[in-house]
Formats: sequence, C-alpha cells, structure tokens
Amino acid sequence: MENRNSHVDSESFRAVLGNYPTGVAVVTGLDPAGEPIGMVVGTFTSVSLEPPLVAFLPMKSSRTFNQLRAASDRFCINILGADQEAICRTLASYGENKFASVPWHASPEGNPIIDGVVAWIDCEYANVVDGGDHYIVLGAVKTMGLERDISPLLFFQRGYGRFSTSSLVLASEREVLQHVRLAELAREEIEAVARELQVGCSVVAAAGSDSIYVAVADHSPEQRGKNRLGVRAPMVPPLGTLFIDEPNTISEEAWLARLGKNGAEAAVRAQKQLERVRQRGWSIALLGDMSAHELEEAVELYSCPHRTPEQERRFLDTVSKMFDQHEPVHIEKTKNYDVLHLSVPVQRSTGETVLVLRLSELPKSLQGVEVDRYLERLQAAAAQVESLL
Repeated sequence: MENRNSHVDSESFRAVLGNYPTGVAVVTGLDPAGEPIGMVVGTFTSVSLEPPLVAFLPMKSSRTFNQLRAASDRFCINILGADQEAICRTLASYGENKFASVPWHASPEGNPIIDGVVAWIDCEYANVVDGGDHYIVLGAVKTMGLERDISPLLFFQRGYGRFSTSSLVLASEREVLQHVRLAELAREEIEAVARELQVGCSVVAAAGSDSIYVAVADHSPEQRGKNRLGVRAPMVPPLGTLFIDEPNTISEEAWLARLGKNGAEAAVRAQKQLERVRQRGWSIALLGDMSAHELEEAVELYSCPHRTPEQERRFLDTVSKMFDQHEPVHIEKTKNYDVLHLSVPVQRSTGETVLVLRLSELPKSLQGVEVDRYLERLQAAAAQVESLL
C-alpha cells in the first residue's frame, strides 16, 4: 500500500479532500454483553447492486470497530438526518455508555437503529480489505428500511450541514424586500377584492427561478385562517407564465429546460400555453381531478426550506398531472369551471411585469360568464395598483 512517489503530506491531503462533502452515518452493533455500541463514519458508500454491497472505511486503530467486529458477524448502517448533529457529536465523542442519551430500537437482525434516522441498512461482513491506515469493510446487505423523508446530515470542510437543492438558491434578501414593499402598495386593493368577492386575493412576485406570495388577503369561508404568505412555487412549466422573460427572472429557454431531457412533448404544450398567456395578458388554472388539499400539500412541501430532491420530484410530479388544466384554449360562457386560480400582471409604464395579482378559493362550478366577471374585477385592481407604482 506504500506510495513512494507521493509528496503529499497528511494535512494537505485532509484540506483538499475536505472540499468534497460526505454523508454521515453511524455503524452500530451489540457488544458481548448485549449493550449498543456504534461509531460515526463519513466514508459510507454503496458498492454493488448485484449482489447488494455497501462499504465503510474505519481506521485500523479504531477501538469501536474492533469491538464491533469481535462481537458479531453483522452490523447496521444508520444514515443520520440533518437535525441529528447532536447525536452525531455524542457518538463521536470519547467516553463509555454513549448510547445512554441516544434512543434506539432493534433492527430485524437485532442491531441498534437510532430513532429518527433517514434510513438503516442491516449487513453482514462480506470482506475486510487492507486500505493503508484504514480497513475497507464490505457489507452484504440483508435488510433495510426508510425511517424519515428528510435531508441527511453532511460533513463538509470539517463542519456539519445539510443539503439544499439548486432551486433553493434564493434571490437576495434586498430583492425580496423590494417586492414586499411594492406589495404594500396593493394591500388596500387586494383586501377590497377579497372582501367583495369572498375569495383569496394575493400578490405574487418573482424570486429567482421561483415565485413567492408576498402579500395575502383571504375572505374565503373555506380557507379563512390559512396563510400563504411566504409560500413559493418553482417557475417550471406550466407554472410562472406571467413572469417568463421578464427582467431578473427566468428566460423562456431556461423555463422549458426545467422540464428535463424527457420533456420534449411537454415543452411544445408549454410553449403554446405561454403564447396564449402572452396574447390574453392573464393566466388561468383549473382544478381538474386533483383536490385542492393535494395541491396545497404539494406547494407546502416545495416551500419547505429543507426539502429533499425526492420531495421536490414529488411536487413536480403533482404539477405534471395538472399540466393540461393550465391555460385552456377557450372559456365558454355557459360551461361550468372549477377554477384553481386567476392571475393578472401588474406592470410598470415600460411594460415590465413587477408583480402578479392572483385570485384563489373561487366558488366551485363557476359559469364562464362568471369567470369573466372575476377576471374583470382583478384586472381593475391591477390597473389601480399600476397607477400607484
């Protein structure tokens, strides 16, 4: 294992490799007396699908690993959640009986599963290979399970943190604050509209590649007490059409690209929807077969500041199911509609869209002629706000 050509000292090696984030796991087992023991590792990785193999790399000098190996032919990998840093530090510290303050329950193989972990993997030793000052421990997976759908704990540059998806990179606080101040100009108007129509009326602003509710007035009997303030949604087709290609927001090309490599067919539909919105000057989304509660849960999930990529995928899957409910070609006067929301732009004299006014919680089964009436009232409100800009 000796590398005679290397001139890299251990500190430089640690400093450079510390720029690569690793997940944090705890390898657990029972000692000969049946008491839980465990060691924190930042080297856990998957190795093979067929057969299912995982690995971790303990130091050869690790007393805990030597105890684990001597006590049993099996062990359990615990993947820690981002909110379990305190548990990680407890188990990484020196001392005896470290599990005294760490709640756990037994895995199917009898190994400790720390309460609240993201996932656990029961293994048996498949091989232990020499790896310099570490061992490379291969584990044959026996059984496994998910415990919580949350972000994992990460180790990066000698500190702990959590994962955030790229779409969580927000516009600057100053920019968001400017939107909030602009929204205050619309406060009286949205309150008047919401009270008059007995619906929800909100001000929506662009925040990077997301839209965000920056002011809310709700006089809907069904939704009173709930507050969308601060709730955000991604500008991904079919969402966000009124902001596309506006200054400091997402471009049409980038908007369509968010559909991914398999979104060619959807991209054609999205472009047609976007063109309809631009021609009309307003946007409409229908409820379709999905319940308002399902949609609300999906939006709340996306708005969570610590959502996982899987949670984001679930939200986008929900959005894709209602794709065809956005921007219908015609609103017929005598046909009934369940409207999810109506939106109109608030523009500067230059034509730049700076805010969007949105109606929600509209009555069910509205005739097309009634949809027109709600739209006209919202457009009048937007014109009043524009006069104040």
